[in-house]
Amino acid sequence: MPLWSRKPPRRLFLDDDPERAAAFLEAHPDAVWVQTVPECVAKLAEEWDEVHLDHDLGGEHYVDVDREDCGMEVVRWLGKEPRRHLRRARFTVHSHNMVAACVMVMEIRSMGYQVEARPFGLEPPEVEPGPPTGLQRLWERARSWARRLRGLEPLPGPGPVEVEPPDYVP
Repeated sequence: MPLWSRKPPRRLFLDDDPERAAAFLEAHPDAVWVQTVPECVAKLAEEWDEVHLDHDLGGEHYVDVDREDCGMEVVRWLGKEPRRHLRRARFTVHSHNMVAACVMVMEIRSMGYQVEARPFGLEPPEVEPGPPTGLQRLWERARSWARRLRGLEPLPGPGPVEVEPPDYVP
């Protein structure tokens, strides 16, 4: 398909704040804005490229993740059965309630979906990547060892090492 004939991504935006919705819709005029869990779940029956979820709804802040009127309820709905039509969707949890956002991200990720937490209005920095963090280095080492175990990369080192047996005194 030629680049000029591609359709814009289908975006679903769950948030109760009209100002945030206006900002999101200005940047993404084709997006669909929903404000409640039932509206969001109804729309999630369709296929989406991107799903943007807020946690605290109804004009409240820092609500409990066990409530049925918050973004976590959408996550629980996702986990009730396989949603094959959403497997390629990219989820973004844009709540400023970082505790709830982390719980949502962990649950969505555990279901096999692509997800990231990015509080609304905080765009990723456009800077040169710095040196890898300890976790990134550990991840790269684990990936490298997995590739070696599958025979995709040679094992490190000069090869077999001969070890002399210790001297035993009878």
